[in-house]
Order: sequence, then C-alpha cells, then structure tokens
Amino acid sequence: MSWFSRGSRKEKESAGKTATLQVENEPEVHRSLALPFLFEAMRKGDKRMVLDLGTAIGSNVERLSEYGSKLFIEDLYASRASAGEGETLGPDFFEQLVSPPEGTGFDIVLAWDLFNYLQRKELALLAAQIRRHCRPGALVFALIWIHKTIPAQPIRFRFQDQDKLVYERRTALERPGPRFAPAELNSSFQGFRVDRSFLLRHGIQEYLFIRE
Repeated sequence: MSWFSRGSRKEKESAGKTATLQVENEPEVHRSLALPFLFEAMRKGDKRMVLDLGTAIGSNVERLSEYGSKLFIEDLYASRASAGEGETLGPDFFEQLVSPPEGTGFDIVLAWDLFNYLQRKELALLAAQIRRHCRPGALVFALIWIHKTIPAQPIRFRFQDQDKLVYERRTALERPGPRFAPAELNSSFQGFRVDRSFLLRHGIQEYLFIRE
C-alpha cells in the first residue's frame, strides 16, 4: 500500500498552537453501524483509491493496507485553520485539497466528523470537489453531530475491529454545532444519494453517501 500526506509548516505551527487547549481524556469506543458496509465495499473489486480528510494515524493506515488501497491523506482541519478563522474559503482551496492523480478518481472518502467544522457554503464547495473527483459508486463516510454543541476540535478516530471506532477527543472545550438538517446535506451533496444513515445513541448521525 502507498499513501501520501501533504502539510505545510504553517499548518504544523497552527496545530502546535491548538495543542495548548488539549486535555487528556480517556478514549471512548463506540459501535459504528456504517463501518461494516464501508469495509465490505473495500473488499470488493480492484485496488481502491482512498481519500482520508483527517490526520495521519498509523493504525488506520495499517488497517487500510489490508485492502491493498492507495491512500491519500489531506488534513482538512489543519488546512482550514491555517487559512484564517472566520474567512470563507473559495473553490481554489478545495480544488487543491481534493486532487487525485490525473486520470484517476477516488473510490472511498473518509470525512469523519470534519463537515461539522465547515461553514455551510464551504461544505457545498467541498462536496462539489469530492463529486468531481470520485468515480461512480464511490462512498463518502461522514459523522454528523446532532447536538447543539460539539467538541472545539475534530475528534481523532481509530478503527477497532470491523464495527467499532475509538473516539479520541483532543479538547474539553465546546463550540456551537452546525446541526445540519438532512435536507441541507442532500442539497450540498448533489450527484450523491444517501446509501445508509444511522443515528447513534451518543449524538452522531452516520452517513454513507454514494456517487451516482
């Protein structure tokens, strides 16, 4: 398996600043109802092109290597933070972020809970780039918070078994949650349809979008 990760010094410095807000928390383990379907899709067919929009996590890379995938890692949150808080990002930012090698397309996109940290206009722009660079039948895995407040920084997720995720919270601080309605997500993800959706007990709605 090969994997690629891009990150500037500015992004790393930004991550270092936010580290002062981090607190130690015991990781939580939650069952994922969508994850088994994602792994099943990866077992089928040829070598898969996977875009991970989270941070590079060694154990996740190892798990995905079991499927012979080619993995591309783009730290969306770090890139978003380095662009300036409060600034609405334009299409060029997302075009640079979501860019597979020429002549290829992604089969799997791991969005984790990162959509919750984008402005609504930004979510639509990101969705448009994902649609442009995904093959028909590609899956997007997303976790949407339904609470009024969410962690101030995205959670780090680690695969555990075929149907469990380890949630590593990086800060005790909270921020207002976007509380995206299903209709908003459907509007943003034109060219996709919701393949599966599961509401989990701890306030996460899991989505698997499929590229039409």
